[in-house]
Amino acid sequence: MEEQKKKKFNLFDAFNSQRVGRGVEKGEIKDPNFKNFFKYFGRSFSKLLNINLMFTFFCIPLFFALFAIAGYFDNNVADVSNPMASMVNGFIINGEINPLTMSLYGMYGIKDGTASQISVMSIIFYGISALTVLTFGYANAGMAYTLRNLQKGEPVFVWSDFFRTAKKNPVQALVVGVIDLAIIALMYYNLQFYSANSANTVFYFMYIATIFFIAIYAVMRTYIYPMLVTFKLGTFKLFKNAFIFTFAGMKRNILGLLGMIIAVGINVFLFFVFMPLGAILPFVLTVAVCGYIGTYAAYPKIKEVMIDPYYDEYGNPRESKNT
Repeated sequence: MEEQKKKKFNLFDAFNSQRVGRGVEKGEIKDPNFKNFFKYFGRSFSKLLNINLMFTFFCIPLFFALFAIAGYFDNNVADVSNPMASMVNGFIINGEINPLTMSLYGMYGIKDGTASQISVMSIIFYGISALTVLTFGYANAGMAYTLRNLQKGEPVFVWSDFFRTAKKNPVQALVVGVIDLAIIALMYYNLQFYSANSANTVFYFMYIATIFFIAIYAVMRTYIYPMLVTFKLGTFKLFKNAFIFTFAGMKRNILGLLGMIIAVGINVFLFFVFMPLGAILPFVLTVAVCGYIGTYAAYPKIKEVMIDPYYDEYGNPRESKNT
């Protein structure tokens, strides 16, 4: 059966429900446990390549940022590499011109290095890359829809599924994507800031707390987008329910998070061993693999709590106990 009509749902009520769930649909992953993961992963591998490439296509503005970061269009100018140069230069500017300062200037003020000056073209490329804010939510929603269908054993047509999802969720996918990117950027900034100042005890504890929050949000993301493409929920409720699921499905979430960390770790290892392969993997496989691991861990819990108690094996709403 085609994707069910989006369902109105109250997560708190669902956790109190004792109703019997619906049967397993034909082709759906049976017993989605750790033992069966590699079997189903192998069956889905070719689809994951297509899904990852489609995700990359939706996030294509990011490539402009990569070119800008690489500095291909920037101007390289002569500069001094010794940190003492700025101090000596400050003495000279303030009138401290004497044999000592001039000797120090001769030692440390020689321009023996280069500095990069950002060009107008790089600024333009950074501006184009900012368009990712408009496509990020659609990319994640499309990936969540296709990975969910893989989990359910339904046919997956990657190209049409991505665009169909974007058409069905034009506003909410955009809003969730913007919020998602803002949270990721904030987490990254906090991690960098507290790491650089970790010598301070307070900042060190904030650094540890940031890592903890990153782990929580990484798990939340495995619930946010699948719920977005499956149910009619407000944006606030998406994030609230995802937070509840993070702790309600603790065992599966921990295993899923470890799996995603291992996948990223392998990618990083390959980057240092053979950089071309490690650099290209995120664009062709790693993102979809992490998404698959997250969906494999999260969707059975979503199904158990938000679908099984309310819909029979044919996808029809069950009668309320109060009727």
